[in-house]
Amino acid sequence: MKKPHTFKLIDGKFSPVEARKILIELIQNKINFHSRQIHMMEEHNEGNTAHSKSRIARLKKTSENLKKILIKADNSGTRLKVKGIIEIEFLD
Repeated sequence: MKKPHTFKLIDGKFSPVEARKILIELIQNKINFHSRQIHMMEEHNEGNTAHSKSRIARLKKTSENLKKILIKADNSGTRLKVKGIIEIEFLD
């Protein structure tokens, strides 16, 4: 197996408002990706949309949980350290 490639996508200290802008937009982009996948599959009457529909539901749940955490941090005046690592590995 080849060693995975890793990239720091996010690594910094943010206010809750800044963190919300970055993280919620990232999640929304993933939701949009899966929505487009569903639309293409349904339009061409091909493929199974179950995975993308399930993923959208999980992403929405993640977004709601994240918003609660960020509201709590904002209410307490807490800054946040956010790290996001992307790992890519080649599959056989």
